[in-house]
Formats: sequence, C-alpha cells, structure tokens
Amino acid sequence: MTRHGGQKTLKRLNTPVFLQIKRKHGTFFVKPAAGPHPSRFCLPLLHIIRDILKIVENHNEAKKLIVAGQFKVDGKVVRDKAYPLGLMDVLSIKKLNKHYRILPDSHHGLILHEISEQESVFKLCRINNKKTVKRGHIQLNLHDGRNILIKINDPRNPKEDTYQRMDVLKISIPDQEILKVLRFKENNNAIIMSGKNIGQVGKIISILKRFGPKASTVSIQHNGSHTETLYDYTFVLGEDQLEISIPE
Repeated sequence: MTRHGGQKTLKRLNTPVFLQIKRKHGTFFVKPAAGPHPSRFCLPLLHIIRDILKIVENHNEAKKLIVAGQFKVDGKVVRDKAYPLGLMDVLSIKKLNKHYRILPDSHHGLILHEISEQESVFKLCRINNKKTVKRGHIQLNLHDGRNILIKINDPRNPKEDTYQRMDVLKISIPDQEILKVLRFKENNNAIIMSGKNIGQVGKIISILKRFGPKASTVSIQHNGSHTETLYDYTFVLGEDQLEISIPE
C-alpha cells in the first residue's frame, strides 16, 4: 500500500545539526509544522521552550503552556507546539515578560537573541518577490511567508510601487504597517543569513549582478576583511545604523 503525505514524526538522528539538543535526547524529536519557514531551517516552538530556554523540563509541561496561550509569535498567540520559528521572528513570553528575536548564528545556525519590549513590536522582512495582481495593485511576497498589498491609484503610472526585490521592510507586528524601507544597496549594513559565513554582519561594499541570483555575489566588509557571499544570502539590517539589536 502506498503511503500518502510526509512522515508525521522526526527521528533525532535526522534533525538539523544546528538544533541545540542533547546527544542522547531520545529516538524522536518534534517535527516542525508546515509554515512560513523551511523545515530544515527553523526552530519548533516546543524545542525552544523545553530545550533552549529550559522553561520546563519535559514535553507535556511545554505542551500545556503552549496550549494555554502563553506564547506569542510576531504579536499573535500560537497554540501549536510544532509551530516553526525562523529568521527575524519575534517570540514573546507573557508570564516572564521576555522577548526574543530569531537571528542567524555562525555556531548554532539559529539563535534566540533577547530584545527589549520596545523592539518586540516590529520585525524586518525581506522582499523575496513581487507581482502585479488585479486592478494593477502590487503584492510583496516576504521571506517569512506573509504578503503585503500595495494599493496603486493609477496602474499606468504606479508611483506607489517603489519597492524592489531584496529590499527589507521594517513592519509593525501584528498589523503589518510598513514603518521603513531598507534598500539593498552599497554602504548599507547587512547580515549573512546562510552559507559558511552565516551570522556575519557588515557593510555592503559591492554588489556584482550576473545572470541569475545564484551567480550574483555580494561583498561585505566584516571586521576589517571582505567576505563574498551569494546574492540571496544577504539580508539588509540598516543604513547608517542597525534597525535591530544583535548579539555582541
């Protein structure tokens, strides 16, 4: 008999290397639910609560807190223990009054960086794609799966369409109001979000565009040296200064 659909469980030996779990954790591990982030590059909510923050000691205790609505992701209550948190997501813990942002890291792949309450009300989202929809309006497709519609008054002269792929939007959460646009251009600050140089932060020195994003490269100045990375591995964090705090 042919099985339909993916596996409902995930064996510990098949988990991504960056997950911070003990070697003898057990046979199975919580499998990330289908969501806005790739399953091989996200942190399930239960794993964060139990293994990283160590708020509870076991699976059942973590599940009870999650179902009770004690955790918010990007300003919205999440009750799914397998909910996947990925790059730039904001996790808020109601009882502890603590907030964390998911950032790329050279050692662990993804880490939780504690932030202030003032910083927890917004996030950065990169424009991965954009397209024209009905009536000439523009739909921005962001890296975390959300879409933002830009209303166009005159499709023949779309003055409101000032957005480009790879630009980063600073948006309020959860209402998704655009607060600022960070352009993907030279002299702006960026972080490398994947590859062997993941987690490095520096100034964009040059952008070399070739045919296709996989052939295009970006040079970033990091600690006095230049690092070459792929076009799609670059995530703008600010202009003269960073819009978010990062680990020291």
